[in-house]
Amino acid sequence: MTDNQFNQLFDLVTKSVNGIQRVEKDIIVIKTDVAELKTDVAELKTDVAELKTDVSELKEGQKRIEKEVRLNTVAINEIVSEQFRTKIRVDELERASV
Repeated sequence: MTDNQFNQLFDLVTKSVNGIQRVEKDIIVIKTDVAELKTDVAELKTDVAELKTDVSELKEGQKRIEKEVRLNTVAINEIVSEQFRTKIRVDELERASV
């Protein structure tokens, strides 16, 4: 092997080693990014679970409010009916007393 060939081969080996080192550094960065993403995914899953709980609580609250509205509507209807009956009775008594 001539000196020129040796130098060319050595240059190629050096470039290969440098390329491998860059790839290894990139792999470390990628692994770090993957670890961060896994952490972020875990946090998002926790957030989703909390949101699901909140939605369930809101639905339960909405059902309670709807039930209370129905009960209040029934009570108001009864009061209005009683007022109407009372007015009719008062009108009858007023007519009877005239």
